Amino acid sequence: MKAIQLIRSLFTFTAVIGFITGCASDNYKKSANTAAELSQSSAMITKGTTLIDESLADLNDLVSNPYPDLRQQYKRFDNAVTELSESVKDLASKAEEMKSRGADYFAKWDKESAQIQNEDIRSRSEIRRNEVAARFNRMSEQYDEARTAFRPFMSDLRDVQKFLSTDLTAGGLAAIKDTAAKASQDAVPVKESLVRLSDDFKSLGLSMSPTTAAR
Repeated sequence: MKAIQLIRSLFTFTAVIGFITGCASDNYKKSANTAAELSQSSAMITKGTTLIDESLADLNDLVSNPYPDLRQQYKRFDNAVTELSESVKDLASKAEEMKSRGADYFAKWDKESAQIQNEDIRSRSEIRRNEVAARFNRMSEQYDEARTAFRPFMSDLRDVQKFLSTDLTAGGLAAIKDTAAKASQDAVPVKESLVRLSDDFKSLGLSMSPTTAAR
């Protein structure tokens, strides 16, 4: 009886080693790459919220505290909005790259999991795969929702940018004052959504990383 138990233990151990040296030695690299993309995306989102604050601060300063020469204040606002716009484009590109890496990663996981002989280990692998995939999919959906909410806000900032580029006068500032106030109000739920999204990106990245936090 003990001999049978020993054989079973050795078989299970061999299956585990095969899984580690076969799947993990390759797929953990994909996991690390995806985790890195998620971490970078989180940082880019955080940068975006900072640029939102800067854009609104520059706009409100221009509208509420205009200098005798408006060009310097407008230039700061113009640069902040332009940088925010570029940051959004970079994040969109990064998000698409991340989705592609994720799809590749889970496809590889499925392939390797199907080759595991031990039913218990294969079952545990499939459970873990589904848990991580579910989080990944939720995060992807939350990104799409945040992007949809962000679009009208960004569109309004660009419109203000264009408006003032052609009417940078006291009258132009007076005409755009209510729109500037509305932009500040609209930014609150947008930023809250982005902060949650950044946290989700970071959390998922850590969960998919082959490294662990220092104890």
